[in-house]
Amino acid sequence: MIADVKENAKIDIKKVVNLVPIIVIIALMIIFSFLSPAFMRLRNLVEILQLSSIYLLIAAGVTFPILMGSIDLSITGIIVGSGVIAATIAPMGGLFTVFLILFIGLCLGLFNGFLVAKIKLPSFIVTLSTNFIYCGIAVALTEGYNINIRSNFFSNISNGRMIPGIPNSIILAGIVYIVFVYLSEKTKTGRYIMAIGGKEDVAARMGINVAKYKIIAFALSGFLIGCGTLFLSARLGMASAQLGSGYLFSTLIAVVVGGTALSGGVGGVRRTILGVLIITILENGMTLGGIDVRIQYIAKAVILIGSVFLISIPDRSRQDLMK
Repeated sequence: MIADVKENAKIDIKKVVNLVPIIVIIALMIIFSFLSPAFMRLRNLVEILQLSSIYLLIAAGVTFPILMGSIDLSITGIIVGSGVIAATIAPMGGLFTVFLILFIGLCLGLFNGFLVAKIKLPSFIVTLSTNFIYCGIAVALTEGYNINIRSNFFSNISNGRMIPGIPNSIILAGIVYIVFVYLSEKTKTGRYIMAIGGKEDVAARMGINVAKYKIIAFALSGFLIGCGTLFLSARLGMASAQLGSGYLFSTLIAVVVGGTALSGGVGGVRRTILGVLIITILENGMTLGGIDVRIQYIAKAVILIGSVFLISIPDRSRQDLMK
């Protein structure tokens, strides 16, 4: 009887925790609408959604390794690496440039996965190291200069309007996001990645090829970061070694705030969108409100700590380290 009461209490706590991101989004919108009249204008809301579309794809990709109990810290490196290498090879901004950005992102993710799964190195060390490697390659190729990609086709991927008033990046990112939510929840790949995050040794005893799915998780991360890079480069019309500046910290916060535990096995791609909206609303609102950038970083850090604490409440016994 006592066990049943405890289990019911745990379920109730989980329900409350799951509602927190939605409550935070509503609260932030109310606060920022008072701080700045421009916040609730249609143009600004579209700007928030367009920025969210880039964060959403990158954060959705990074969710896969984190679900597995690993982490991907090579976000900045993959953004600048895929963008700069593709722009160097094919600066004309055609279909080949689009393909290259996605393909390079996938390859960089595969390399991360190979080092983690086959060489059996900790994901923290691997991705932190490859982040510097990819950034170094980008700096060497650009020599500190921007590489312009002047193409109406390329620009329209992000800035065009298939539906009047709505940038293409919002629509296309939404479609990609739905596809990968389905992959994470309804396919064997998604279930196995979640199982590995739950208990890797148990997953191995069940016959799951752990190494294979670790590589897949990092490959998915690299590919989706490549998708985000495509929209970012298309929006700005260029690639540079500074292209991914600031995305690492904000993306990881978005994933955790969305409800995915750093220990793995809890959360999912579906809820990442909530964390992305919180981060983009926070950044946009504080900028419009004239809040100092240093205060913005402090606010993000506080939100990250609070999110990790809330996620851990339903099951304080699960305190595994990242694999």
